[in-house]
Amino acid sequence: MTLSTRIYSALFALSLSSVAYFTVTAAYAAEHRGKRNEVSASEPIYDSAPPIWQGLYWGASIGYGWGTSEQYYDRAGNHGMASTDPSGPLGALTFGYNYMWSPRMLVGIEADIGLMDVSANDEVVYDGHVYKTSFGPWWGTLRGRVGWQFNRAMLYATGGWAFLDVDEVSIGNTPGETAYNRDWRSGWVLGAGVEYALMPGVTGKVEYLHMDFGTYKGYSANREDYSFDNRVDLIRTGLNFKF
Repeated sequence: MTLSTRIYSALFALSLSSVAYFTVTAAYAAEHRGKRNEVSASEPIYDSAPPIWQGLYWGASIGYGWGTSEQYYDRAGNHGMASTDPSGPLGALTFGYNYMWSPRMLVGIEADIGLMDVSANDEVVYDGHVYKTSFGPWWGTLRGRVGWQFNRAMLYATGGWAFLDVDEVSIGNTPGETAYNRDWRSGWVLGAGVEYALMPGVTGKVEYLHMDFGTYKGYSANREDYSFDNRVDLIRTGLNFKF
């Protein structure tokens, strides 16, 4: 089984889990609709933050990533410049902790570990040189969160540290002109999202993240300067479950 097949299988399993939990949520809502209708307008369901926003939780998410990879090869002016636009699916497991700083304000910490298959078609740079870009399979983040709770919904901002498994190569006409960027790279991440209390112990979220891994500088075997810049954006949806 190829790496891409394993990644797609894992993401498909995550998607099936999400569908199952959303189905349970819908059944729960239908069963209790009558009871909610009996609640007086003067008696709100949530006077303050629901207890689901406080404490430890874990979750699963699936989504789509896209980015930019830029290469600079210090040879013959700007002939060594090239860029690709990798894209593809991704998924992750999440673990976190929330603390209600006030009745409406939440602070917390969240960590992700996941798989992605974000790649691009080969790019011909010049004189037959070829630039290959692939992000994954591993990626993750460690982020702080600040949220504002409105009854069952929470809007939040998030930011922190990110890492990404990078596999890039600029293939030259001779082995001495080839350069590699193959390793885990770290950088920063910023994002925002909305999370909603679906049922006791379960929340759903939609989130956007931007990850920037800066510039990696290196040399070809001929000791010619190379540099690689990598950035990834992603949008994902997921479910969180309180411990």
